[in-house]
Amino acid sequence: MMRFLPAFAGLLLAGCALGADPAPPALDAASAPDIAALATKIQDTFKLVKLTGYPRVSPVRKAPVSALGDWIVCLTSDSESDRVYALIIQGRDIVDYRLALTIDGCAHERFAPLAGPMVTK
Repeated sequence: MMRFLPAFAGLLLAGCALGADPAPPALDAASAPDIAALATKIQDTFKLVKLTGYPRVSPVRKAPVSALGDWIVCLTSDSESDRVYALIIQGRDIVDYRLALTIDGCAHERFAPLAGPMVTK
C-alpha cells in the first residue's frame, strides 16, 4: 500500500496539470495602440496626477506580466518634476496608472512631447 501512495500522488498532480489554461496569445507590435488616439486620455491622466508643464511620453510597449493590461506608456512632465507614471492600456483605453515601478522600465525610456493639443499650464 505504501508503495502506491507516491504513484497515486503523482497521477493526481499530473491530472491537475491537464486542466491548465493554455498560455495567452502573444501580442504583436501591429496591435499596439496609437498614442495619438489616446492623447486626450493621456492628457486627462496628466491633469489628474497634477503634473505641471506639458506631458512627455515614452513609446508604447508591452506591459509587464504584473500589469492589468497589455500595453504600457510612461508619462512625465517637461518641467523639473522627477515623477514618472506608468499608464496601463487595454484595447483603446487607459485602465490603470501608477507611479512607475522598476518593473515598468520607465527609467530607461526616452520621452517625447505628446502629440495633439497641448495642455494648459
